[in-house]
Amino acid sequence: MEPENFTDRMEAPIILEPPLKKQKTEQDHVTAEVVVLRPPPVRKAPETIDLRACLSGPALTKAQQRSIDTLLKVFRKKKKIVVVAGAGISVGAGIPDFRSAGGLFSTLRSDHKLKTSGKELFDAAVYRDNELTSSFHDMVRNLDSMVKKATPTAFHHLLASLAHEDRLLRLYSQNVDCIENQLPPLRTKVPLEPKGPWPKTIQLHGGLEKMVCSKCGWLGGFNAELFRGSEPPNCLECVEMESVRGIAGKRSLGVGKLRPRIVLYNEYHPDSEAIGCVSRADLKTRPDALVVVGTSLKVPGIKRIVREMCKSVQDIRGGVTVWINEDDPPLGKDLEGAFDLIVKGDCEKVAGLVALPRWDGTVSEVRVESSTPEFREVSKFPTPANELEIQVPPTPATANCLGKKRKSPGESKPRVPKKNKEGEPKKPRAPRKPRIPAQPKVTLDKTFKAAKQALPSAIVGKAQKPQQGQDKVQPQNMPTPPMSSPPPLPPPEPTIHVRQQVLA
Repeated sequence: MEPENFTDRMEAPIILEPPLKKQKTEQDHVTAEVVVLRPPPVRKAPETIDLRACLSGPALTKAQQRSIDTLLKVFRKKKKIVVVAGAGISVGAGIPDFRSAGGLFSTLRSDHKLKTSGKELFDAAVYRDNELTSSFHDMVRNLDSMVKKATPTAFHHLLASLAHEDRLLRLYSQNVDCIENQLPPLRTKVPLEPKGPWPKTIQLHGGLEKMVCSKCGWLGGFNAELFRGSEPPNCLECVEMESVRGIAGKRSLGVGKLRPRIVLYNEYHPDSEAIGCVSRADLKTRPDALVVVGTSLKVPGIKRIVREMCKSVQDIRGGVTVWINEDDPPLGKDLEGAFDLIVKGDCEKVAGLVALPRWDGTVSEVRVESSTPEFREVSKFPTPANELEIQVPPTPATANCLGKKRKSPGESKPRVPKKNKEGEPKKPRAPRKPRIPAQPKVTLDKTFKAAKQALPSAIVGKAQKPQQGQDKVQPQNMPTPPMSSPPPLPPPEPTIHVRQQVLA
């Protein structure tokens, strides 16, 4: 091995060179704005609570009680709540949902002998096939008969109470049953205008309350008896217009067909522009709570609205996003961490736990049955809005206090005389002497002014008016200075009148 040279291990010398002169360029005069991107707030892991296990279990854990308190706080305290509702909130009214095991998609396939699923009857292609059109009309008539028998559920009344208290910012409904329109605080407007003010309820998929002409756009009340067979009914407005044009000798424009005003898959939404305006306005309002209930979020447009609302709510301090459904929220990166609280259970039980007073003062018959003391059976909501009745379950600590007589406001315990160290009762204190208010101090300046005001105007001169802030009344218990009489005037001297005589 060759010997190691010491110079090989020496570091290279550091040469200090003068800094280069900065040349002025055009870029020196351009100022660029530096945008500081703040990291998003750290969100906690989502809390999950199963109402079925809570209501049937022996006792609640601290985590379950904390999750329930968060759920109740959303519906009782938040001021700007946005609700995205699906068919799950109408199951309690007797209307089936779409995608569950006993939903419409599975039953329609067996009833109408469809090839794939009942989803075919909710596609715009139903009007291209006579058999599908006939099946679609049958389904619409059956659904209309169920809707006429349905009444609003407890969760519908909960939403109406929020709207009546002006704490419901918006209800985005995917249901075509229009049950929420039976409650005045949740009534909507058809068609929806692009400019506000907008109603509380926004129908995302239309409703069965109206039917529309595919040609002239005539809008009227839905009549289920017209939709029979494979041929859609003619529009009476178009028929009348054709007769008028025929008499006038004008060419024919054709007759339009009537159809229910519900939005099918793969077709244009007539209120799409207005719904976009409403959602953008709600995002600018910065809601403080979002509740997604009774929906599986399979429709891409609804999923996008929920994703944007979740981001807006979670960006503010105290914002809470809640998922209420029998199933878990959908998987995917776009909705990962979107919900702070996941409630698995029936939305009717949620309405029973929240127990808000009805908007119209009526009594609800919803009961929350449970064996746990935290969820005692509550038969009625508090009826008046201004009287909140709280039912506390009896516990061993409070059971002894329930039978005692309540004291009146003026009643007090009898006083027991205290004793000193020798065991003798203490002497009562002597009554205090009443305090006599002290006389106001009289200064020399005030005395002089008072004496000067008392002199006659002949000696003092012209009377001066008391200035503002001076005492107008002479203080009491003050001696009046003696008044000196004026000196006597001398007697008048006699006047000598000289009369001039004129000598002749």
